Amino acid sequence: MRIISVIRVSFITALLLSNIQLVHGVQQKALQTDSPPMATIFGTTINVSDVMPDEKERNTLKQQAKDNYAQMLDYVVRANASNKIYEKVLENYAKQQGISLNKQLVEKFIETFESQMTDETSSTPINEIAVKQVMQYQTEKAMYEEFGGRVIFLQSNPMMPIDAYSALLSRYRDNGELKIIDKTLSETFWKVFEPPFQFEISPENIDFSQPWWL
Repeated sequence: MRIISVIRVSFITALLLSNIQLVHGVQQKALQTDSPPMATIFGTTINVSDVMPDEKERNTLKQQAKDNYAQMLDYVVRANASNKIYEKVLENYAKQQGISLNKQLVEKFIETFESQMTDETSSTPINEIAVKQVMQYQTEKAMYEEFGGRVIFLQSNPMMPIDAYSALLSRYRDNGELKIIDKTLSETFWKVFEPPFQFEISPENIDFSQPWWL
């Protein structure tokens, strides 16, 4: 079974959570003028300031987290830094593979989710979300075809080729193109790829012939 209502709800929920812009680094570290580096990817340095939310977002997080604000801020920095690494890796791999955007899939995505998108669920235009999701699907399909391996379900990505990601990221690390400088970030980043996985998709249900939303 490919696309079911629970997956659509999970995807919308994930979009809502991602648009809260969860942050990173302890508050004092975050507000330093000299922003410490967390990682480098393809020659680009990811600093704390690159994944720090603005003042309005920090205030929102402070209201929600209360006494746990510092811990939440630290958690979110690492999450945002990890996402930046994923984005850079997908961009690089897509370019290497010569992947071009499938505009028909973009239109299909918009048709599927446009009625569910509001200012409350997402501040990002539906067209922008569609382009990003389609490119991610096309790139992950190519990754799976090259590396194979296990695929897992996440709210933000119902068909994530976890072993393919691990193989590609390890290749970049071994080539010196990916260096995670922050020790805590390094530990949490690589731990994601260690089994057991909570929602592993059975091999017979893995199908990248079309995106999960169709």
